[in-house]
Amino acid sequence: MGVMRLGHVALKVMSVEAAIDHYTNVLGLIVTDRGEDGSVFLKGWDEWDKYSLLLRPSDEAGVDHIAFKVAADADLDSLGGRIVDYGIATEEVAAGALPFCGRALGFDLPSGHRTYLYAEKEFVGKAV
Repeated sequence: MGVMRLGHVALKVMSVEAAIDHYTNVLGLIVTDRGEDGSVFLKGWDEWDKYSLLLRPSDEAGVDHIAFKVAADADLDSLGGRIVDYGIATEEVAAGALPFCGRALGFDLPSGHRTYLYAEKEFVGKAV
């Protein structure tokens, strides 16, 4: 089985513009895209993937979901089997349903947090 790393975190924010100001001007992240629904995609200066932080407008603040990037697409199937064997239901998520990502596997952790595994995400390189 391959390895995984944290791919991105999607946060629900009550003021997208205030959040953009904080994440860009205080923490130094870079805006890479904006969604039609008001979502904003950000990444660090040395990251190659399209985003590592997704801000989603909401009436309440919190974590929308956490996503881990796996080394290869086949890892989705092997890890999915292990997750089901552990007693957690999974669902196949079509490519593109998780923005700029290939097919994914979705599930809820025992803590209630929505989690995804994916192998492919659009690359933008270091320069934006």
